[in-house]
Amino acid sequence: MNSSFVAKSMERQHLKSVRKLSLQIVDINTALKDVHQQLAPHIDEIKYEAATGYVNQYISHTHVWNIKFVCNLEDPEVALMQLFHLKYILDREPAELYKNARSILEEQRQKFLKITLYSNEHIEMRRTKMLDHIMDFEKIKGER
Repeated sequence: MNSSFVAKSMERQHLKSVRKLSLQIVDINTALKDVHQQLAPHIDEIKYEAATGYVNQYISHTHVWNIKFVCNLEDPEVALMQLFHLKYILDREPAELYKNARSILEEQRQKFLKITLYSNEHIEMRRTKMLDHIMDFEKIKGER
C-alpha cells in the first residue's frame, strides 16, 4: 500500500467520525429544543429570565425558547446550555409535573456526557458560573 492511499483512507475515516459526532449533537439539541417548546406555554418564562438571559449569550441569531439554524444545532456549547437551562427550570417546578420532560432531559444528558469532550469538572464549573450569574441578576433586581 502506498502512503497516499493510507492517508486518504485515514482522512475519510476521520471525516466520517466528525460527521457522526455532529449528527449526534444535532439530535441532542433537537430533542432539548422540543422540550423547551413543550414547556414554554406551561411555565412563567419571566421567573427564569436570568437563566434564559445567560443561556441566550451562547445561541446565535435566536433564543433558547426557539432555537433555529444549523450553526446552533451542531454546537455542543448550545447543547450544554440547553441542558443547564432545562435542569434549572425543572428543578424549580413541582416534581410531579413534566415527568416526560425530565425523562428526556436525563436521557439527552447521558448521551451528551458519552460523546462530549468536556470533563465533568469543566461542566460543573460552567454550571456554577450560570448559577452565579443568576444570583447576581436576582440581587440586582432586588435592589431596584
